[in-house]
Amino acid sequence: MHFSGRPIAVESVVETWRIDDEWWREKAVSRQYWRVVLEDGRVVDVYRDLVTGRWWRQAY
Repeated sequence: MHFSGRPIAVESVVETWRIDDEWWREKAVSRQYWRVVLEDGRVVDVYRDLVTGRWWRQAY
């Protein structure tokens, strides 16, 4: 995984969940989420957009 442009290892997965929503719209939302612990101790949520196949870091 790359974080802020630098490679960083994922130490563990805390949890995973899936969201399928807005199926009635032209662009439905279908995502698989992971809450992970990075090697530096930070906990972040990342997801894969199951429609496009792209990966993203969730910003809150």
